[in-house]
Amino acid sequence: MKKMKRLCSILLIAVMILSATACQKQGGGQEPQVQSSAETTAVPAGQEQTTAPAQTEAGGDPIKIGVLATLTGYPLNGEHMRNGILMAIDEINAKGGVLGRQLVADVQDCSNTTDIAINATNKLVSEDVAGIIGPHYSSLGLAVESIIKDAQVPMLVGGTSPKFVNECDNDYLFRIRASDTLQAAAAASYLVDGLGAKKIAVLYGSDDFGTGGMQVATGYFDSVNIPYTVQSFNNEDTDVTSQILKCLNENCDGVMIWATEAAFPIVSRQMYELGLTVPTITNPSLAVDSCLAQLDKEWVEGWYCVTDFLTNNPTGEVQYFIKRYTAVYGTDESVDLHCAAYYSATYALADAIERAGTTDGPAVSKALRETKDVEGIVGNLTSNEDGEMISEIILAQCKDLKIEYIDVIQSDTP
Repeated sequence: MKKMKRLCSILLIAVMILSATACQKQGGGQEPQVQSSAETTAVPAGQEQTTAPAQTEAGGDPIKIGVLATLTGYPLNGEHMRNGILMAIDEINAKGGVLGRQLVADVQDCSNTTDIAINATNKLVSEDVAGIIGPHYSSLGLAVESIIKDAQVPMLVGGTSPKFVNECDNDYLFRIRASDTLQAAAAASYLVDGLGAKKIAVLYGSDDFGTGGMQVATGYFDSVNIPYTVQSFNNEDTDVTSQILKCLNENCDGVMIWATEAAFPIVSRQMYELGLTVPTITNPSLAVDSCLAQLDKEWVEGWYCVTDFLTNNPTGEVQYFIKRYTAVYGTDESVDLHCAAYYSATYALADAIERAGTTDGPAVSKALRETKDVEGIVGNLTSNEDGEMISEIILAQCKDLKIEYIDVIQSDTP
């Protein structure tokens, strides 16, 4: 596909610009032997939840994996994240565990609140976890990364902010989703090269996630001499009409939105009501079922997004994962990027512990840094020197409130 090849080339330019300006082989290929359903009941913020005590082989103690999940705040996301992790643990344990020992999850609710996330992280590191999976949101990960650095406990985050690489000097920090350096640059370049936009409005949430995406996108627009206007809002705002009217007054012919799921019902409805109906591309929030369920068809018909995971991705690994996930949690349970990404993260952490031959934090961190081609559901996981493990994303389009797969965008730099 010529457009996609050109997009990849432009994407690499955007990544280089951003860098200059900034100072599974185990997972999806075999039939699982799931022994039991994972617990899915939410717990109050800051309180502990674990899987049932694991039976160990040869008298070895279980290997405890810490989990930071948003079970209150955006509960569906955290529940799906936890579901994916517990499903992976069940599969790994059924195959003999890691180092001849069983895995057990210590799940803490970080509630999408920095204070609660800090307390939950302190609790996990005090309990000698071999590693921590999560949190999902950039602001929480940035708030706790210094804790895991001091404790020498590896952490696999899902937050996509460029700050994890540009501002954090942390050998224990790893990312198991594509960063905004890749995602936002791909979205920006597709808006220009694929959709022909000549003057662009960037509507973004004012948190670390939204700001990071905006900075990557505008760096790209500057590199190709495309004019733009930027308008920020709080993700929980109930009125963004002033920002949208400014975009209309600027005669923008393309829109890029970078915000959490909470913002989409207001932003998309008011864009439609005010007549800002131009080609639009967004971050992965649009591809999340819990977000789509809050939208009307006409608000977002024809919109594009970049995303980590789609249920209609035709690859065998993804379809087989969906089959296994619904077998455990039921066909009424939606499958999204949260369960897929953190399922993959669990396999990556288990793989590193096995290769390290120990649960010692520095050794596991070193093994994670050497991760190569661990099969994942959001792309194979291969770490670069910055701990970035994913180098591909999906381009998709919304039609009749369903997100349809278009193609995979692959970066040449993992």
